[in-house]
Amino acid sequence: MTRLQISTALAARSTDELWDALLAHTRTLQPFWAGALEVFAARTALPDDKKAGHLAIIEGAFDKMDQWRRGTAKYVKARRSEIDSAISFLRNKAIEAPNRRLRFAPAARNGAGALRVCLTTSAHGYHDTDLPELVANIVFDVAAVRTLFPYDFGNLMIFHPGHDGPPDVDPFAVTLQRAGEKLGASGAVHALETEVDRIWQTLDTPAPLEFAEGYWSEEGDGADAQLRSAAIAAFHRDG
Repeated sequence: MTRLQISTALAARSTDELWDALLAHTRTLQPFWAGALEVFAARTALPDDKKAGHLAIIEGAFDKMDQWRRGTAKYVKARRSEIDSAISFLRNKAIEAPNRRLRFAPAARNGAGALRVCLTTSAHGYHDTDLPELVANIVFDVAAVRTLFPYDFGNLMIFHPGHDGPPDVDPFAVTLQRAGEKLGASGAVHALETEVDRIWQTLDTPAPLEFAEGYWSEEGDGADAQLRSAAIAAFHRDG
């Protein structure tokens, strides 16, 4: 399933059903969010009180988001900022020198994307008509965490086909295909797409994340950080 296929298939669902799916699948990232924060905090010497504060925020974040979305609790901008700060820590620390070679670092970037979409949606920051597409995007983000996909999706946009292609062709699917071929990552792309299909087949009953031995300490080749550096250099060169 592509993002376009998923969003099209979800178009007939109610707003409440779509929010339930979006929240439920993003909520599966809670132990990943907390675990990654613990690792990044240790490797960047984050003070214990700040780490404890982030972890406490993570523990209650999804209940707050659900309450805000449903209107069962007053939306508090300061609480949203705290959640956003914990998301930013996850996203930003993943590309710092002590952490960027960890295999799960790119997954932290993609996972943070899902978390921020969930937070924004909880505060009605998107139109309800966007919900099918948002759920489709989160399915891919969650699959990236589950498969330890080795690239931040944002860094793959250099392979995006642009907006001139046929309207029935998913540009993100083309992006993934091109990235797999150019980067020698076709196996990782296949694993990602297989996991997306599995998640789609059980969309209403999301499975908990499981962490294999060595998940938090295994290092990779830093290919995502290298791609990010190349993309930044190309941007400044073209500019």
